[in-house]
Amino acid sequence: MNIIVKKFGGTSVATIERIKAIAEHLAEERKKEEHIVVVVSAMAKTTDQLISLAKEISPNPCSRELDMLLTAGERISMSLLSLALQELGIQSISFTGSQSGIITDSVHGNAKIQTVNAFRIKEELEKGKIVIVAGFQGVSREKEITTLGRGGSDTSAVALSSYLNAVKCEIYTDVDAVYSADPRYVDNTQPYKNLSYEQMLYLAYQGSKVLQPRAVEFAYKYQIPVEVKSSFTFKEGTMIQNMENNLVKAIAHKENLLWLKVKCPFSETAQILKTIKTEVFDFFIQQMELNLLIESKFLEPINTELSDKELIINSKKYASVTISGVRIAHDNEFVAELIELLEEKHIQIYNLITDGLGVSLIIDQDCYKVALGLIHTKYIR
Repeated sequence: MNIIVKKFGGTSVATIERIKAIAEHLAEERKKEEHIVVVVSAMAKTTDQLISLAKEISPNPCSRELDMLLTAGERISMSLLSLALQELGIQSISFTGSQSGIITDSVHGNAKIQTVNAFRIKEELEKGKIVIVAGFQGVSREKEITTLGRGGSDTSAVALSSYLNAVKCEIYTDVDAVYSADPRYVDNTQPYKNLSYEQMLYLAYQGSKVLQPRAVEFAYKYQIPVEVKSSFTFKEGTMIQNMENNLVKAIAHKENLLWLKVKCPFSETAQILKTIKTEVFDFFIQQMELNLLIESKFLEPINTELSDKELIINSKKYASVTISGVRIAHDNEFVAELIELLEEKHIQIYNLITDGLGVSLIIDQDCYKVALGLIHTKYIR
């Protein structure tokens, strides 16, 4: 059974007109592809609106009830798309994450997929139906509804692709490819036809918003080819698969970073790191301090998790600018040249992080757009 999984993000299903356009596209694709599974996000801004409603009632809503509320967004999208297909004479059926067999751990708001048992999807595919799945959600072994965190619909799509042995997973979004840098901030960016799993994973963790990091991890682990495409043009985009890594490929950035210091002896750092469930961008240990670099939106949960510790919070905002490329981190001349490039424009570098796939620079929030342009012009354009 040749199966293809197609995921449509929030902007792709933002209006009834967009949903109808996707239904028409799927009707055409149905003539070429025997079995289609579609994963949908909530309509654009729906999730934020639901969070706002919850906070009008409670400033700190219960995470379980918040998951119950937020999963309504994807259920709306899946039902509307299924109805739109049926109006075109196409057999379809919609499933929630739990009905699709997506089993997660019990962490409300940021659950991780543990296994997938999508036998109901297979049954409906064999009947000739297009199956529509609500992304971003699953169910724990305790039968509690969970959500997978921001961008979780990408993860839903790739996880289902692995279970169903799909030939490909297509991620439809509001951009037509993965670019060499964010086109909103950098001129003359280049779209890429191909990227390796390693490069895409690195860029995703360093701030690229095209794909959710966990989705790329799933694709890499189970060797699922993933293509990023535009839901407005449906043209070929960027294929992510096994391939040789090039020297310098792309630039990613992450804004609104905060620096926290946790006063503790070295012997306690391991236990503190185990305590932190919130995403940490980077950390290092210096003398009697654990230094954490986090996104500002994670400050509240970090404070809660480390409520019994002495935290020193630097209110200054930082940004990271990351260059992906195999071996560049071990090229002393390249790194020296990169530092000099920013110093010439009086951009202070507070930290430099290297690994096997690139170099990340921590700089002032106000300087990241200039830094992006400088680096892109010198190394990619």
